[in-house]
Amino acid sequence: MLSLANVRTASGAAGYFAKDNYYTRADADRSGKWFGEGAAALGLKGTVDARTFEEVLKGNLPDGSRVGSDNRYHRAGTDLTFSLPKSWSILALVGGDSRILDAYGVAVKESLAWAEKNLAETRLQHKAKEKIVQTGNLVAALFRHDTNRNQEPQAHVHAVIANVTNGPDSKWRALRNDKLWEHHTH
Repeated sequence: MLSLANVRTASGAAGYFAKDNYYTRADADRSGKWFGEGAAALGLKGTVDARTFEEVLKGNLPDGSRVGSDNRYHRAGTDLTFSLPKSWSILALVGGDSRILDAYGVAVKESLAWAEKNLAETRLQHKAKEKIVQTGNLVAALFRHDTNRNQEPQAHVHAVIANVTNGPDSKWRALRNDKLWEHHTH
């Protein structure tokens, strides 16, 4: 199952998820991994550093550029949560079948790679008109969890896609996430 939600603010996300041990410093160091062509272009690879993660969600990029404006609202990002069915979670987590988790991890990354290639867009201004263009890159952090909020076995991955993408003009801009929402199946 896939669920989507907007991450409204970087600090709000940190506060909200901290109560469930999601995206906190300890958890990011344990399970967070950078993903995407955009992340690679920014030099973000390997384990997610919590401070860098929060700054990226705020639109402050490691290369010194800034996406968004201090005078305008900046959506932090989108949380795509990929949840393994409960029965499969029990087989994997309680039954100890790591092959299920490995296959699920590959499936999540393949799904995100497809989304990156086909759904990542931004807006450009051209002759006072808005033009929507594909970018083919995302900046995402993947957080793998093995329990739900009730502390029951529930394997799931949060793919937090930052509201940034590198446009065809090599400028970092806000990600237009409309296609992500359009392709979401309930």
